[in-house]
Order: sequence, then structure tokens, then C-alpha cells
Amino acid sequence: MKKWILLCIGACMVVLLVFSCQGEPEREVDAPEPEAEVEPAEEKDEIDFPGFETLAQAADSDAWAEYFPNAYQYWEKTEEMRETTYGGGGRKEAEDMEIEKIDYLALYPFLKTNYAGFPFSKGYYRSRGHIYALTDVIDTERLPDWDERPASCMSCKSTDVVVLVDEHGDDFFGKPFAEVVGENTVGCLDCHDHRDASVKVQRDWVFTALEHDSFRNIDPEGRDDLTCAQCHVNYYFHEDTTKPVLPWSTGLTVEDQLEHYSKARRSDEWEHEITGALVAKIQHPEYELYHEGQNVNIHSQLGLGCTDCHMPQKEDEHGETYSSHTWTSPLTHVEESCIQCHGNWGEAETIAKAESVQGKVYEKQNRIGDELARFITNFGERINNGDLSDDEIEKAREIQREAQFYWDFIWVENSNGFHNWQEAHRVLDNAEELINQGMAMVD
Repeated sequence: MKKWILLCIGACMVVLLVFSCQGEPEREVDAPEPEAEVEPAEEKDEIDFPGFETLAQAADSDAWAEYFPNAYQYWEKTEEMRETTYGGGGRKEAEDMEIEKIDYLALYPFLKTNYAGFPFSKGYYRSRGHIYALTDVIDTERLPDWDERPASCMSCKSTDVVVLVDEHGDDFFGKPFAEVVGENTVGCLDCHDHRDASVKVQRDWVFTALEHDSFRNIDPEGRDDLTCAQCHVNYYFHEDTTKPVLPWSTGLTVEDQLEHYSKARRSDEWEHEITGALVAKIQHPEYELYHEGQNVNIHSQLGLGCTDCHMPQKEDEHGETYSSHTWTSPLTHVEESCIQCHGNWGEAETIAKAESVQGKVYEKQNRIGDELARFITNFGERINNGDLSDDEIEKAREIQREAQFYWDFIWVENSNGFHNWQEAHRVLDNAEELINQGMAMVD
């Protein structure tokens, strides 16, 4: 009984994995309205799922609708995801319009300085719902032209990847993007076996990363949220194959991953355009921050995973239970997620508590992002003026590399630190301390 109470106490506040690819939204947004209900599927004779004969048939998510109508309708709703104060899929001006793309480079000018010399300084938009995944990677401004763009750029953007890797093996990742891109975005086959619809990890780079046996706080094997770890993790592309690699060889904490990067130059590292420092671009480590860290997240410790709050159980008018497949902030469906365990709080208090945690991380990561930009600017000016010795330049570059790695790890993590707020503050504090050391050298 005591264990059950503890599980209930922990369940809601894991809420904010706002799954899409990167960044943080604007603050001045009204509290969300309750999520609009999907109309339950029409009553009909139950149809057992026969499975698909081929992966190619299963890559079309529309083909699953006949057998899983409720889940399918919630998957379609990823096209309509709504904002919360610190997250969400974006906004629509009209029902017949796509979700607006929000330009982070305009919202947060310090990003152009921090990412100078890397494609994220050319195009960086807030991620939208999963249904836009393929569209957004096709339209992005930060990838090479079609003739130079590798197929690995769609590794987490389409169910077709499952089909093509089965057909070509690792050779797929180096093929031209234009040769392999199709019309299927993220969908059913990314997380379900085509033969029996069981939950399945379809990207083998997850299993390669697990071979390092570097988890400290949980045993990841057999957990449904390993499917989330296919894409909602930090990664880079292998130098030779361009296949995604998860930098887990020494562990999953930010310090562990920096150690991994320091062993050899990685594809997401570049010489900073202003300072010449070798710095790295982190990619949305939601899974790592939630489950690992020098500070242990209580929700993960209690055994809760991504699906517990982002895919709440629903029941249709015929008594059929199914999981929501909209994958958005649970603050848009508090009654079905948070209130199941935090019923004494109520919806308004739940949202207020969650946003209080997020707001503190949001303010700190933005402030430190701006401080990092000022350090980089001052450092570059001192180099150009010839004011620093070679040893001083090398030391300041080392500081920038480490500080930027720490800051970016939290900046691009899509919960605004909520998945492990104590760890988020620790990492940001370390970044700020390093930036202060650097400023003392170059200011």
C-alpha cells in the first residue's frame, strides 16, 4: 500500500516531456484549455489485428486506422497540438492552417552567437507535433542542398526508415536524401511490430548504446519508453556511416557525455566561428535527463516512464481502453494524467506547480545563454586585438567548450528542466561558473 501511494504521489509531475525536437517556447501564453476530446470510433464488429505481410504496408499509418481507430485519431491530433506556457506544438491562426513555425533565432538572439559557424545559426524553429516531422526536416534551412543531404537526416522522421534499413542495412544512412525520402512521417511502425502491433524498438542504435551497460539509476531493458529513446536523446552521426550514435559509452549524464565526445572529434562538433573553440551541438536529451544525473529524479526512481504521463489511458463509449497517441504536454490533459495521482491538487494548482518549476529553469537557461554569448563576443574581440597569449586562448577555448556543452544540454531538453529540475539547475550552475571564469580572463 505504501509503495502504491508513493507511485501515485510521483506520477503527475513527470508531465512535461513536450516531445518534439528542440527548444523552448514563448512565455506569454495563457494557461491551456482542456484538451478537445476525439470523437469515439463508430461502433462496429470487433476486428482482430491480422498483422501486415510486409514492412512497406505497415509504413503507411493510415493502414492501421481500421484496427486501432481510437489510437489513430489521437495520432492525427498531433497536427493540432496546442501551446502551454513553456511548451507545446505551436499555434494556429485558423482551423484550416498548419501550426505556425516559430523562429527561435528571432526569439532568442543569443543563439546566433552561441551557434555561430554551425547550421543551427541559419535555421532553428520550435518543433511541432510528430505529424510534421518529415515536413519540417524537408523544409529546414540548416541542412545541405538535396544533392548533398544524406538519408541519415530522416533517421527519426519517417516510418520509411524502418523499411529501408531492413532492405539496405547500414548502407541506407549514406544514401542521398532525395533518393529515399517518401511521404510517410513518424507513425505507427516507428514503435510497433508490423506483425502483432506489440511495442518494439525499431532503431538498432539504441541496442548498440545499451551494450555499454552505462545506466546507473534504472534498468532500461523491457521498458516501453525505450521506444522514446530511439529519438528523444542526444546523438551524433557516425563519421564513416553517418548512422546515428548515442554517446553513452561512459554514461548518460552531461559530464559522461562530454567525456565521450572528448575521446575523438564528432560530427556535431565544430570550430566556433568567433573564437575557434571546438564546441559541440547537443540534441534534445529528454531521456537522459529524466532517467540519469548526479541528482536522481524522484519520478524515474519510482518507476515511472515517458508513457505514464504522455500517453494516458482513455476509454471510449463502448468501454474499450486505449492509450492517447498525441504525445503532448500532460498539462493539456491534466485530469487524465496528473489528477490520477495528484487529485488533491486540482487542475489549476497542478499547472501552477509545474509551471513554477519550469519557469525557474527557463529564466536561468535564457540568462546563461545570453551570458555565454557575451563571453564569446568578448573573447573573439580579445583574440582579434591580439590581447591574449596562446596559452590564454587555449584555456578560454576549453572553458567555452565545457560551458557551452552544459548550457546546451539543458537548453535543448524539451521539458524546460522539469524531467529532473535539480539536475537541470546543477548543470546550468556549472555552466555559469565556467562562463564567469572565462569572463574574468577576457572581459
